[in-house]
Amino acid sequence: MNDEEQTEGPAGSGFGQGALSKFTAFIYWHLIVLALMCVASLPVVALFFFLARVPGNLALVPLILILYGPVLSAGLFALRDRTRVDELAPLKSFLKGLRLGLVDSLKAWAPPMVFLAVLVGGLVVSGGGILFGLLVMIGVIAVLWGLNALTIATFFSFRWIDIARLAVYYLGRRWIGTIGLLALLVVATGVVYFTTEAVLWLFGGVFVAFLWATVQPMVADIQERFTAHP
Repeated sequence: MNDEEQTEGPAGSGFGQGALSKFTAFIYWHLIVLALMCVASLPVVALFFFLARVPGNLALVPLILILYGPVLSAGLFALRDRTRVDELAPLKSFLKGLRLGLVDSLKAWAPPMVFLAVLVGGLVVSGGGILFGLLVMIGVIAVLWGLNALTIATFFSFRWIDIARLAVYYLGRRWIGTIGLLALLVVATGVVYFTTEAVLWLFGGVFVAFLWATVQPMVADIQERFTAHP
């Protein structure tokens, strides 16, 4: 096939328009996003490395994870950008998401993580029983709410109070999505419990890919119902 007959993909991508080319571009984008998330989250990894594995330090884990909020937000932004840009430039999309969402993602992600730190402190001293189970349940709901809030803050410029309300609203309205988030949370917890945090760190891009697939219906519904220009 000569140059005139060859069809190219997005401008400057170097990929064609065939099924194999699209699949290759898909894999390339996701692999780059995974690598970028690993690099961007190195400060979080470093803090975990120096954190002693003792019960008294468990409450510090959610506080450290506050720093992961902007990374997760940038990963979500980059994955959505894959279908919205004309060039195959995941680095550009990731950095754009990190720049635009840095403050808003921290505002959305920090409150549930601080709340979770308080709960974990209560879990350490609860000694098990009904109180322990109740605190675990509240903690799970807080994380699910936080994931919704982070997602909304990534894609929409709403007031914090509106983000908080929508995050709660969609926990019940999109219960299938909530179950999906819960499944992701269970898998992530299982990976850390049976292996190490390093494994979850290495596959952060895989986690965010499943997260984006889970929250897409919520994002689409918010865009249709609560924005002036869908």
